[in-house]
Amino acid sequence: MNNKLIRKIVMILTIFCGVAAAIGISYEYLLPLYLSYKLNTDLSDANSIGIIGGADGPTAIYLSGSVSPGITAAFVILAAIGIAYLVITKRKNNK
Repeated sequence: MNNKLIRKIVMILTIFCGVAAAIGISYEYLLPLYLSYKLNTDLSDANSIGIIGGADGPTAIYLSGSVSPGITAAFVILAAIGIAYLVITKRKNNK
């Protein structure tokens, strides 16, 4: 495959992993920290189930819990590897 095509694919995947890591970090760490500060409670162990619906309409079940920190760490590692690859190949092309 063409080197430029590989760089574009790696760049797109790196951006995706960076965005996914940012969402995971904000959902897993920053949002509970902010809510525990605003509500003056400890929300680290909070889980809930909410059922919305009626007898004549569709029922939706919402679950809230925690996302595995391993998924967020994997996205952070993949984004770092992608950035390193892009920097190394850019330096190679400039020389």
